[in-house]
Amino acid sequence: MRKPTQERARKRVTGILAAAADLISQGGVEAVTTTDLAQQAGVPVGSIYQYFEDANDVLRTVQGEYAAELVAACHEVLDSLPPNTDWQTSTRLTIDTYWEELLKRPIYVALLRDATRTQSFADSLGLGGPGESDIAALFHRSLDVGGAMLPPAKADAVTDTVLGSLSALTDLAMLIDDDTARETRRQEMLRMIELYLADILEA
Repeated sequence: MRKPTQERARKRVTGILAAAADLISQGGVEAVTTTDLAQQAGVPVGSIYQYFEDANDVLRTVQGEYAAELVAACHEVLDSLPPNTDWQTSTRLTIDTYWEELLKRPIYVALLRDATRTQSFADSLGLGGPGESDIAALFHRSLDVGGAMLPPAKADAVTDTVLGSLSALTDLAMLIDDDTARETRRQEMLRMIELYLADILEA
């Protein structure tokens, strides 16, 4: 997305993103085309291409905004924890909060399901790219709040392993419609990550 600089342009982009969310809620991700976006937002089709490469660019921008909301919600939870919180509690609450906030946003779930068909959850959130992702920073903060620190020599490898595990199981969960089966996968994910971190942090 090309960032708008003027207030009027920012309002137009906001309207386009809101139109995309409306279309997803009505007909799924497949319902989002540049023509339908323009009609829903009440703007010329050219306005879509003025700020976005195509409809997919609009979808990924909406997805990014939802992801930022979820990360912010997790940071708020971490901000509220008492000083004596252990790392098991802080990391579990972080993952629980992320999951709960995710399921409150069916549009985001639909976007992640769509992304899972073509790319991994990690790729859809920008994990593994240059610099530290928001998700990696959140993971490191959850440990810090719990009074734990990864061994410097293993920090990158442990982070990659934890986020990779989260990615793989989230990819799977996004494709499961049954709530019970999805929750089972989530509990498996939490237990696996906790055992792995305990082996690293309590050695």
